[in-house]
Amino acid sequence: MRLNHLKIRKTWLVALLSTGVLVGLFFFFRMYAVMYSGPWGIHIMRQSDSLSFASQYYNHGYHFFEPQLFNLKNADGKAACEFPLLYYITALLYLVFGKNFLILKLLNLSVLYFGIFNIFRLACGILKDYFYAALIALFLFTSTVFNYYSFNYLPDSAALGLVFSGWYYIFRYLSGRRKKALVAGFVFFTMGSLIKITYLINPLSIMVLAAFSLIKKNKGYIPAEKCRKIIWYGIAGILPVAIWTGYVLWYNHINHSTSFNTTILPIWNMSHSSISNVWDHMRHYWHSNYFYQSSFHLLFVFIVLQIIMLRKSDLRLIMLLCILLLGSAAYWMLFYSQFQDHDYYFLAFFPFVLFLLLSVIRTMQKVSSRLFLHVALKIVIAVIIVAGINYSRMKLSQRYNAKPDQYSITSFRIQQNKREIDKLNIPADAKILVAPDPCQNGGLFFLNRMGWTLDSLSDVTADTIQFYKNKGADYVLLATSDSACLSAGSASGEQVLIGKDIGVFQLKK
Repeated sequence: MRLNHLKIRKTWLVALLSTGVLVGLFFFFRMYAVMYSGPWGIHIMRQSDSLSFASQYYNHGYHFFEPQLFNLKNADGKAACEFPLLYYITALLYLVFGKNFLILKLLNLSVLYFGIFNIFRLACGILKDYFYAALIALFLFTSTVFNYYSFNYLPDSAALGLVFSGWYYIFRYLSGRRKKALVAGFVFFTMGSLIKITYLINPLSIMVLAAFSLIKKNKGYIPAEKCRKIIWYGIAGILPVAIWTGYVLWYNHINHSTSFNTTILPIWNMSHSSISNVWDHMRHYWHSNYFYQSSFHLLFVFIVLQIIMLRKSDLRLIMLLCILLLGSAAYWMLFYSQFQDHDYYFLAFFPFVLFLLLSVIRTMQKVSSRLFLHVALKIVIAVIIVAGINYSRMKLSQRYNAKPDQYSITSFRIQQNKREIDKLNIPADAKILVAPDPCQNGGLFFLNRMGWTLDSLSDVTADTIQFYKNKGADYVLLATSDSACLSAGSASGEQVLIGKDIGVFQLKK
Protein backbone atom coordinates (compact mmCIF):
# COMPACT_ATOMS: atom_id res chain seq x y z
CA MET A 1 0.00 0.00 0.00
CA ARG A 2 2.83 2.35 0.83
CA LEU A 3 4.45 1.83 -2.59
CA ASN A 4 1.14 2.42 -4.37
CA HIS A 5 0.60 5.59 -2.36
CA LEU A 6 4.04 6.91 -3.34
CA LYS A 7 3.39 6.02 -6.98
CA ILE A 8 0.10 7.95 -6.98
CA ARG A 9 1.78 10.96 -5.37
CA LYS A 10 4.54 10.84 -7.96
CA THR A 11 2.02 10.66 -10.81
CA TRP A 12 0.14 13.67 -9.47
CA LEU A 13 3.37 15.62 -9.01
CA VAL A 14 4.40 14.93 -12.62
CA ALA A 15 0.93 15.94 -13.81
CA LEU A 16 1.04 19.21 -11.85
CA LEU A 17 4.54 20.06 -13.12
CA SER A 18 3.52 19.27 -16.70
CA THR A 19 0.41 21.42 -16.35
CA GLY A 20 2.54 24.25 -14.99
CA VAL A 21 4.91 24.05 -17.96
CA LEU A 22 2.06 23.99 -20.48
CA VAL A 23 0.32 26.94 -18.82
CA GLY A 24 3.65 28.77 -18.76
CA LEU A 25 4.10 28.20 -22.49
CA PHE A 26 0.55 29.42 -23.11
CA PHE A 27 1.42 32.75 -21.49
CA PHE A 28 4.91 32.90 -23.00
CA PHE A 29 3.41 32.65 -26.47
CA ARG A 30 0.93 35.39 -25.49
CA MET A 31 -2.01 33.23 -26.49
CA TYR A 32 -4.06 35.02 -23.83
CA ALA A 33 -4.06 38.04 -26.16
CA VAL A 34 -6.35 36.18 -28.58
CA MET A 35 -8.49 34.34 -26.02
CA TYR A 36 -11.69 36.12 -26.94
CA SER A 37 -10.90 37.11 -30.51
CA GLY A 38 -12.87 35.56 -33.34
CA PRO A 39 -11.55 33.93 -36.52
CA TRP A 40 -8.70 35.98 -37.90
CA GLY A 41 -5.48 35.84 -39.88
CA ILE A 42 -4.23 32.80 -41.76
CA HIS A 43 -7.03 30.44 -42.80
CA ILE A 44 -9.86 32.60 -41.50
CA MET A 45 -12.00 30.75 -44.05
CA ARG A 46 -11.57 27.37 -42.33
CA GLN A 47 -11.78 28.96 -38.88
CA SER A 48 -15.16 30.51 -39.66
CA ASP A 49 -16.37 27.19 -41.11
CA SER A 50 -15.64 25.43 -37.81
CA LEU A 51 -17.36 28.10 -35.74
CA SER A 52 -20.32 28.04 -38.11
CA PHE A 53 -20.98 24.37 -37.35
CA ALA A 54 -21.08 25.10 -33.61
CA SER A 55 -23.20 28.23 -34.10
CA GLN A 56 -25.78 26.48 -36.25
CA TYR A 57 -26.24 23.68 -33.70
CA TYR A 58 -26.93 26.43 -31.18
CA ASN A 59 -29.19 28.42 -33.55
CA HIS A 60 -31.25 25.64 -35.13
CA GLY A 61 -31.40 22.75 -32.70
CA TYR A 62 -29.05 20.03 -31.56
CA HIS A 63 -29.50 17.56 -34.40
CA PHE A 64 -26.09 15.90 -34.26
CA PHE A 65 -26.22 14.21 -37.66
CA GLU A 66 -27.44 17.31 -39.49
CA PRO A 67 -24.43 19.68 -39.40
CA GLN A 68 -25.15 23.03 -40.99
CA LEU A 69 -23.31 26.14 -42.18
CA PHE A 70 -24.50 29.70 -42.80
CA ASN A 71 -23.94 29.65 -46.56
CA LEU A 72 -27.01 28.61 -48.54
CA LYS A 73 -25.07 27.43 -51.57
CA ASN A 74 -25.81 24.06 -49.95
CA ALA A 75 -29.43 23.02 -49.44
CA ASP A 76 -30.49 24.77 -46.21
CA GLY A 77 -26.79 25.30 -45.52
CA LYS A 78 -26.32 21.61 -44.76
CA ALA A 79 -22.80 20.23 -45.19
CA ALA A 80 -20.57 17.71 -43.44
CA CYS A 81 -16.86 17.19 -43.10
CA GLU A 82 -15.12 16.06 -39.92
CA PHE A 83 -17.02 14.28 -37.15
CA PRO A 84 -18.74 17.20 -35.37
CA LEU A 85 -18.34 16.05 -31.76
CA LEU A 86 -16.29 19.06 -30.62
CA TYR A 87 -18.65 21.45 -32.38
CA TYR A 88 -21.62 19.81 -30.71
CA ILE A 89 -19.97 20.01 -27.27
CA THR A 90 -19.16 23.66 -27.96
CA ALA A 91 -22.78 24.38 -28.81
CA LEU A 92 -23.93 22.68 -25.60
CA LEU A 93 -21.49 24.79 -23.60
CA TYR A 94 -22.95 27.89 -25.26
CA LEU A 95 -26.14 27.09 -23.32
CA VAL A 96 -24.19 27.39 -20.06
CA PHE A 97 -21.63 30.11 -20.75
CA GLY A 98 -23.25 31.97 -23.61
CA LYS A 99 -22.07 32.10 -27.19
CA ASN A 100 -18.43 33.17 -27.20
CA PHE A 101 -15.18 32.65 -29.10
CA LEU A 102 -13.20 31.00 -26.30
CA ILE A 103 -14.94 27.65 -25.88
CA LEU A 104 -13.98 25.88 -29.11
CA LYS A 105 -10.39 27.13 -28.97
CA LEU A 106 -10.07 26.02 -25.37
CA LEU A 107 -11.49 22.58 -26.19
CA ASN A 108 -8.96 22.08 -28.98
CA LEU A 109 -6.12 23.27 -26.77
CA SER A 110 -7.14 21.02 -23.87
CA VAL A 111 -7.30 17.92 -26.07
CA LEU A 112 -3.93 18.71 -27.64
CA TYR A 113 -2.19 19.49 -24.34
CA PHE A 114 -3.54 16.29 -22.84
CA GLY A 115 -1.97 14.52 -25.81
CA ILE A 116 1.35 16.30 -25.17
CA PHE A 117 1.23 15.16 -21.55
CA ASN A 118 0.73 11.60 -22.77
CA ILE A 119 3.66 11.98 -25.15
CA PHE A 120 5.77 12.85 -22.13
CA ARG A 121 4.49 9.75 -20.35
CA LEU A 122 5.14 7.62 -23.43
CA ALA A 123 8.71 8.89 -23.71
CA CYS A 124 9.27 8.28 -19.98
CA GLY A 125 8.06 4.71 -20.35
CA ILE A 126 10.37 3.97 -23.27
CA LEU A 127 13.47 5.98 -22.33
CA LYS A 128 13.26 5.80 -18.50
CA ASP A 129 14.57 9.36 -18.44
CA TYR A 130 12.44 12.34 -17.40
CA PHE A 131 14.72 14.92 -18.96
CA TYR A 132 14.79 13.26 -22.38
CA ALA A 133 11.02 12.80 -22.19
CA ALA A 134 10.50 16.48 -21.42
CA LEU A 135 12.77 17.50 -24.31
CA ILE A 136 10.81 15.35 -26.78
CA ALA A 137 7.50 16.87 -25.66
CA LEU A 138 8.90 20.42 -25.71
CA PHE A 139 10.48 19.95 -29.14
CA LEU A 140 7.02 20.15 -30.71
CA PHE A 141 6.70 23.73 -29.46
CA THR A 142 9.52 24.86 -31.75
CA SER A 143 6.97 24.64 -34.56
CA THR A 144 4.99 27.81 -35.28
CA VAL A 145 2.37 25.78 -37.15
CA PHE A 146 1.91 23.58 -34.09
CA ASN A 147 1.60 26.55 -31.74
CA TYR A 148 -0.68 28.61 -34.00
CA TYR A 149 -3.24 25.85 -34.50
CA SER A 150 -3.06 24.59 -30.92
CA PHE A 151 -5.22 27.53 -29.79
CA ASN A 152 -7.40 27.88 -32.82
CA TYR A 153 -10.73 26.78 -34.29
CA LEU A 154 -9.45 24.21 -36.77
CA PRO A 155 -9.96 20.56 -35.75
CA ASP A 156 -6.47 19.37 -36.74
CA SER A 157 -4.84 20.13 -33.38
CA ALA A 158 -7.49 18.15 -31.49
CA ALA A 159 -7.09 15.21 -33.89
CA LEU A 160 -3.33 15.30 -33.30
CA GLY A 161 -3.79 15.38 -29.52
CA LEU A 162 -6.11 12.39 -29.69
CA VAL A 163 -3.68 10.24 -31.69
CA PHE A 164 -0.85 11.26 -29.34
CA SER A 165 -2.93 9.89 -26.46
CA GLY A 166 -3.71 6.83 -28.55
CA TRP A 167 -0.02 6.04 -28.97
CA TYR A 168 0.57 6.30 -25.23
CA TYR A 169 -2.13 3.76 -24.41
CA ILE A 170 -1.08 1.42 -27.22
CA PHE A 171 2.47 1.29 -25.84
CA ARG A 172 1.09 0.90 -22.35
CA TYR A 173 -0.72 -2.19 -23.61
CA LEU A 174 2.42 -3.49 -25.35
CA SER A 175 4.41 -3.19 -22.12
CA GLY A 176 1.77 -4.99 -20.07
CA ARG A 177 -1.35 -7.11 -20.47
CA ARG A 178 -4.16 -4.71 -19.61
CA LYS A 179 -6.88 -4.85 -22.28
CA LYS A 180 -8.26 -1.53 -21.02
CA ALA A 181 -5.18 0.22 -22.34
CA LEU A 182 -5.69 -1.31 -25.80
CA VAL A 183 -9.35 -0.24 -25.80
CA ALA A 184 -8.40 3.28 -24.70
CA GLY A 185 -5.70 3.46 -27.36
CA PHE A 186 -8.05 2.63 -30.20
CA VAL A 187 -10.81 4.85 -28.82
CA PHE A 188 -8.40 7.79 -29.04
CA PHE A 189 -7.20 6.68 -32.48
CA THR A 190 -10.77 6.36 -33.72
CA MET A 191 -11.81 9.77 -32.41
CA GLY A 192 -8.74 11.40 -33.95
CA SER A 193 -9.41 9.70 -37.30
CA LEU A 194 -13.09 10.65 -37.22
CA ILE A 195 -12.14 14.29 -36.74
CA LYS A 196 -9.49 14.15 -39.49
CA ILE A 197 -9.45 11.02 -41.61
CA THR A 198 -5.79 11.58 -42.55
CA TYR A 199 -4.84 10.65 -38.97
CA LEU A 200 -5.98 7.13 -39.78
CA ILE A 201 -2.29 6.65 -40.63
CA ASN A 202 -1.68 6.04 -36.92
CA PRO A 203 -3.99 3.09 -36.14
CA LEU A 204 -3.16 1.59 -39.53
CA SER A 205 0.56 1.77 -38.70
CA ILE A 206 0.28 -0.25 -35.48
CA MET A 207 -2.04 -2.70 -37.24
CA VAL A 208 0.48 -3.18 -40.06
CA LEU A 209 3.23 -3.77 -37.50
CA ALA A 210 1.03 -6.32 -35.71
CA ALA A 211 0.23 -8.10 -38.98
CA PHE A 212 3.92 -8.15 -39.94
CA SER A 213 4.84 -9.55 -36.52
CA LEU A 214 2.19 -12.24 -36.89
CA ILE A 215 3.46 -13.25 -40.32
CA LYS A 216 7.15 -13.23 -39.29
CA LYS A 217 6.35 -14.89 -35.94
CA ASN A 218 8.94 -12.64 -34.34
CA LYS A 219 8.24 -11.83 -30.69
CA GLY A 220 10.82 -9.04 -30.95
CA TYR A 221 8.09 -7.02 -32.60
CA ILE A 222 4.85 -7.91 -30.81
CA PRO A 223 3.76 -11.25 -29.25
CA ALA A 224 1.26 -13.18 -31.41
CA GLU A 225 -1.58 -12.97 -28.88
CA LYS A 226 -1.31 -9.19 -28.73
CA CYS A 227 -1.00 -8.97 -32.51
CA ARG A 228 -4.38 -10.61 -32.99
CA LYS A 229 -6.05 -8.32 -30.46
CA ILE A 230 -4.50 -5.21 -32.03
CA ILE A 231 -5.73 -6.21 -35.48
CA TRP A 232 -9.28 -7.02 -34.33
CA TYR A 233 -9.60 -3.93 -32.15
CA GLY A 234 -8.09 -1.89 -34.98
CA ILE A 235 -10.72 -3.14 -37.41
CA ALA A 236 -13.42 -2.32 -34.87
CA GLY A 237 -11.94 1.19 -34.52
CA ILE A 238 -11.70 1.80 -38.26
CA LEU A 239 -15.29 0.73 -38.88
CA PRO A 240 -16.87 3.91 -37.38
CA VAL A 241 -14.50 6.02 -39.50
CA ALA A 242 -15.62 4.18 -42.64
CA ILE A 243 -19.28 4.56 -41.69
CA TRP A 244 -18.91 8.28 -40.98
CA THR A 245 -17.02 8.82 -44.25
CA GLY A 246 -19.82 7.10 -46.15
CA TYR A 247 -22.37 9.22 -44.32
CA VAL A 248 -20.48 12.44 -45.16
CA LEU A 249 -20.42 11.56 -48.87
CA TRP A 250 -24.15 10.72 -48.83
CA TYR A 251 -25.13 13.79 -46.76
CA ASN A 252 -23.19 16.17 -48.99
CA HIS A 253 -24.61 14.54 -52.11
CA ILE A 254 -28.26 14.87 -51.12
CA ASN A 255 -27.70 18.46 -49.97
CA HIS A 256 -25.73 19.42 -53.09
CA SER A 257 -22.86 20.48 -50.86
CA THR A 258 -19.50 21.44 -52.35
CA SER A 259 -18.23 23.29 -49.29
CA PHE A 260 -15.46 20.82 -48.41
CA ASN A 261 -12.97 18.67 -50.23
CA THR A 262 -13.88 15.03 -49.59
CA THR A 263 -11.50 13.34 -51.99
CA ILE A 264 -7.77 12.96 -52.57
CA LEU A 265 -5.80 15.50 -54.61
CA PRO A 266 -2.78 13.41 -55.66
CA ILE A 267 0.48 14.63 -57.07
CA TRP A 268 0.14 12.52 -60.23
CA ASN A 269 -2.94 14.47 -61.33
CA MET A 270 -1.01 17.73 -61.32
CA SER A 271 1.00 19.39 -64.06
CA HIS A 272 4.76 19.76 -63.73
CA SER A 273 4.43 23.53 -63.21
CA SER A 274 1.79 23.05 -60.49
CA ILE A 275 4.00 20.56 -58.69
CA SER A 276 6.88 23.04 -58.81
CA ASN A 277 4.66 25.84 -57.53
CA VAL A 278 3.54 23.80 -54.53
CA TRP A 279 7.11 22.78 -53.73
CA ASP A 280 8.30 26.37 -54.03
CA HIS A 281 5.53 27.48 -51.69
CA MET A 282 6.42 24.81 -49.14
CA ARG A 283 10.15 25.47 -49.37
CA HIS A 284 10.15 29.26 -49.24
CA TYR A 285 6.83 30.41 -47.75
CA TRP A 286 5.81 27.77 -45.21
CA HIS A 287 9.23 26.28 -44.41
CA SER A 288 10.07 28.79 -41.68
CA ASN A 289 6.72 28.11 -40.04
CA TYR A 290 6.84 24.31 -39.98
CA PHE A 291 9.79 24.23 -37.58
CA TYR A 292 12.58 26.44 -36.34
CA GLN A 293 15.50 26.08 -38.78
CA SER A 294 17.81 24.40 -36.26
CA SER A 295 14.98 22.01 -35.38
CA PHE A 296 15.09 20.85 -38.99
CA HIS A 297 18.87 20.50 -38.73
CA LEU A 298 18.46 18.33 -35.64
CA LEU A 299 15.90 16.13 -37.39
CA PHE A 300 18.18 15.69 -40.42
CA VAL A 301 21.07 14.72 -38.14
CA PHE A 302 18.81 12.26 -36.32
CA ILE A 303 17.76 10.69 -39.62
CA VAL A 304 21.42 10.17 -40.53
CA LEU A 305 22.19 8.74 -37.09
CA GLN A 306 19.20 6.42 -37.35
CA ILE A 307 20.46 5.06 -40.66
CA ILE A 308 23.99 4.61 -39.33
CA MET A 309 22.86 2.86 -36.15
CA LEU A 310 20.04 0.93 -37.79
CA ARG A 311 21.16 -2.52 -36.62
CA LYS A 312 21.46 -1.37 -33.03
CA SER A 313 18.03 0.24 -32.91
CA ASP A 314 15.05 -1.00 -30.97
CA LEU A 315 13.39 -3.45 -33.35
CA ARG A 316 9.81 -2.44 -32.60
CA LEU A 317 10.50 1.29 -32.73
CA ILE A 318 12.44 1.16 -35.98
CA MET A 319 9.77 -0.94 -37.69
CA LEU A 320 7.05 1.42 -36.52
CA LEU A 321 9.11 4.39 -37.66
CA CYS A 322 9.50 2.90 -41.15
CA ILE A 323 5.76 2.20 -41.40
CA LEU A 324 4.92 5.74 -40.29
CA LEU A 325 7.41 7.08 -42.83
CA LEU A 326 5.69 5.15 -45.63
CA GLY A 327 2.26 6.27 -44.40
CA SER A 328 3.39 9.91 -44.18
CA ALA A 329 4.92 9.74 -47.68
CA ALA A 330 1.66 8.32 -49.06
CA TYR A 331 -0.32 11.06 -47.32
CA TRP A 332 2.03 13.72 -48.73
CA MET A 333 1.56 12.44 -52.30
CA LEU A 334 -2.20 11.91 -51.99
CA PHE A 335 -2.82 15.46 -50.75
CA TYR A 336 0.17 17.19 -52.30
CA SER A 337 -1.73 20.11 -53.84
CA GLN A 338 -3.13 21.08 -50.42
CA PHE A 339 0.33 21.93 -49.13
CA GLN A 340 0.42 25.07 -51.23
CA ASP A 341 -2.11 26.98 -49.13
CA HIS A 342 -2.79 24.79 -46.09
CA ASP A 343 0.12 24.73 -43.67
CA TYR A 344 -1.91 22.83 -41.05
CA TYR A 345 -1.67 19.71 -43.21
CA PHE A 346 1.90 19.47 -41.92
CA LEU A 347 0.61 18.55 -38.44
CA ALA A 348 -0.11 15.00 -39.61
CA PHE A 349 3.67 14.40 -39.83
CA PHE A 350 4.20 15.01 -36.12
CA PRO A 351 3.75 11.37 -35.01
CA PHE A 352 6.62 10.44 -37.34
CA VAL A 353 8.74 13.23 -35.85
CA LEU A 354 7.91 11.97 -32.37
CA PHE A 355 8.98 8.39 -33.10
CA LEU A 356 12.12 9.55 -34.89
CA LEU A 357 13.21 11.39 -31.73
CA LEU A 358 12.24 8.43 -29.54
CA SER A 359 13.99 5.86 -31.72
CA VAL A 360 17.28 7.73 -32.07
CA ILE A 361 17.55 8.62 -28.39
CA ARG A 362 16.68 5.04 -27.39
CA THR A 363 19.36 3.79 -29.79
CA MET A 364 21.90 6.20 -28.29
CA GLN A 365 21.05 4.80 -24.86
CA LYS A 366 21.67 1.25 -26.10
CA VAL A 367 24.92 2.17 -27.87
CA SER A 368 26.47 3.99 -24.94
CA SER A 369 25.67 4.71 -21.30
CA ARG A 370 28.45 7.29 -20.97
CA LEU A 371 27.19 10.23 -18.93
CA PHE A 372 29.13 12.82 -20.94
CA LEU A 373 27.51 11.75 -24.23
CA HIS A 374 23.98 12.04 -22.93
CA VAL A 375 24.59 15.29 -21.05
CA ALA A 376 26.03 16.81 -24.24
CA LEU A 377 23.09 15.57 -26.33
CA LYS A 378 20.58 16.92 -23.82
CA ILE A 379 22.29 20.31 -23.80
CA VAL A 380 22.29 20.52 -27.61
CA ILE A 381 18.59 19.60 -27.84
CA ALA A 382 17.70 21.95 -24.98
CA VAL A 383 19.49 24.91 -26.62
CA ILE A 384 17.66 24.25 -29.91
CA ILE A 385 14.33 24.01 -28.08
CA VAL A 386 14.84 27.27 -26.16
CA ALA A 387 15.88 29.11 -29.33
CA GLY A 388 13.07 27.49 -31.30
CA ILE A 389 10.37 28.38 -28.78
CA ASN A 390 11.58 31.97 -28.70
CA TYR A 391 11.58 32.05 -32.53
CA SER A 392 8.08 30.62 -32.63
CA ARG A 393 6.89 33.30 -30.23
CA MET A 394 8.06 35.97 -32.69
CA LYS A 395 6.39 34.24 -35.65
CA LEU A 396 3.16 33.82 -33.65
CA SER A 397 3.12 37.53 -32.89
CA GLN A 398 3.29 38.24 -36.62
CA ARG A 399 0.32 35.95 -37.24
CA TYR A 400 -1.73 37.40 -34.40
CA ASN A 401 -1.11 40.95 -35.65
CA ALA A 402 -1.69 40.27 -39.33
CA LYS A 403 -3.41 43.02 -41.30
CA PRO A 404 -6.73 42.34 -43.03
CA ASP A 405 -6.36 40.67 -46.43
CA GLN A 406 -8.81 39.79 -49.20
CA TYR A 407 -10.14 36.88 -47.13
CA SER A 408 -10.65 38.75 -43.88
CA ILE A 409 -11.42 42.34 -44.92
CA THR A 410 -15.19 41.87 -45.13
CA SER A 411 -15.36 40.15 -41.74
CA PHE A 412 -13.20 42.95 -40.34
CA ARG A 413 -15.52 45.65 -41.69
CA ILE A 414 -18.62 43.89 -40.40
CA GLN A 415 -17.07 43.77 -36.93
CA GLN A 416 -16.19 47.48 -37.19
CA ASN A 417 -19.82 48.30 -37.96
CA LYS A 418 -21.42 45.58 -35.81
CA ARG A 419 -23.13 47.97 -33.41
CA GLU A 420 -24.82 49.92 -36.23
CA ILE A 421 -25.80 46.69 -38.01
CA ASP A 422 -27.38 45.31 -34.82
CA LYS A 423 -29.47 48.48 -34.51
CA LEU A 424 -31.18 47.55 -37.80
CA ASN A 425 -32.90 44.66 -35.98
CA ILE A 426 -32.58 42.40 -38.99
CA PRO A 427 -34.82 39.35 -38.33
CA ALA A 428 -32.97 36.22 -37.28
CA ASP A 429 -34.43 34.30 -40.21
CA ALA A 430 -33.56 36.98 -42.80
CA LYS A 431 -31.25 35.90 -45.62
CA ILE A 432 -28.36 38.18 -46.55
CA LEU A 433 -26.20 38.45 -49.66
CA VAL A 434 -22.66 39.52 -48.69
CA ALA A 435 -20.00 40.84 -51.05
CA PRO A 436 -17.13 40.77 -51.59
CA ASP A 437 -16.29 37.74 -49.47
CA PRO A 438 -14.23 34.74 -50.67
CA CYS A 439 -14.96 33.04 -47.33
CA GLN A 440 -18.11 30.99 -47.63
CA ASN A 441 -19.03 31.62 -43.97
CA GLY A 442 -16.86 34.58 -42.97
CA GLY A 443 -19.14 37.61 -43.07
CA LEU A 444 -22.27 35.51 -42.61
CA PHE A 445 -20.87 34.07 -39.38
CA PHE A 446 -20.27 37.53 -37.90
CA LEU A 447 -23.74 38.58 -39.00
CA ASN A 448 -25.14 35.36 -37.52
CA ARG A 449 -27.47 35.10 -40.50
CA MET A 450 -27.81 32.61 -43.33
CA GLY A 451 -27.32 33.70 -46.91
CA TRP A 452 -24.86 33.78 -49.77
CA THR A 453 -21.50 35.35 -50.59
CA LEU A 454 -19.98 36.77 -53.77
CA ASP A 455 -16.24 36.45 -54.14
CA SER A 456 -15.49 39.82 -55.72
CA LEU A 457 -16.99 43.25 -56.38
CA SER A 458 -17.09 42.51 -60.10
CA ASP A 459 -19.88 40.01 -59.34
CA VAL A 460 -22.08 42.72 -57.82
CA THR A 461 -24.61 43.72 -60.49
CA ALA A 462 -28.32 44.45 -60.50
CA ASP A 463 -28.93 41.13 -62.29
CA THR A 464 -26.91 39.18 -59.71
CA ILE A 465 -28.74 40.81 -56.84
CA GLN A 466 -32.06 40.04 -58.53
CA PHE A 467 -31.01 36.41 -58.94
CA TYR A 468 -30.42 36.04 -55.19
CA LYS A 469 -33.55 38.01 -54.40
CA ASN A 470 -35.47 35.38 -56.33
CA LYS A 471 -33.78 32.73 -54.20
CA GLY A 472 -34.99 34.43 -51.03
CA ALA A 473 -32.43 37.12 -50.18
CA ASP A 474 -33.87 39.86 -47.95
CA TYR A 475 -30.81 42.10 -47.54
CA VAL A 476 -27.60 42.92 -49.36
CA LEU A 477 -24.45 43.87 -47.45
CA LEU A 478 -21.67 45.42 -49.53
CA ALA A 479 -18.36 45.77 -47.69
CA THR A 480 -17.01 48.57 -49.85
CA SER A 481 -17.10 52.30 -50.46
CA ASP A 482 -17.14 51.80 -54.23
CA SER A 483 -19.91 54.03 -55.59
CA ALA A 484 -20.73 51.78 -58.56
CA CYS A 485 -21.34 48.78 -56.32
CA LEU A 486 -23.32 50.81 -53.82
CA SER A 487 -25.42 52.14 -56.69
CA ALA A 488 -26.25 48.57 -57.69
CA GLY A 489 -27.43 48.02 -54.13
CA SER A 490 -29.50 51.20 -54.11
CA ALA A 491 -31.12 50.25 -57.40
CA SER A 492 -32.20 46.93 -55.94
CA GLY A 493 -33.41 47.96 -52.53
CA GLU A 494 -33.73 50.55 -49.81
CA GLN A 495 -30.53 51.81 -48.23
CA VAL A 496 -30.80 51.17 -44.48
CA LEU A 497 -27.19 51.74 -43.46
CA ILE A 498 -24.10 53.41 -44.82
CA GLY A 499 -21.25 52.86 -42.41
CA LYS A 500 -17.49 52.77 -42.54
CA ASP A 501 -16.72 51.08 -45.89
CA ILE A 502 -20.01 49.23 -45.73
CA GLY A 503 -23.54 49.53 -47.05
CA VAL A 504 -26.68 47.57 -46.17
CA PHE A 505 -29.75 47.46 -48.39
CA GLN A 506 -33.16 45.95 -47.74
CA LEU A 507 -34.44 44.37 -50.93
CA LYS A 508 -37.81 45.44 -52.29
CA LYS A 509 -40.54 42.82 -52.21
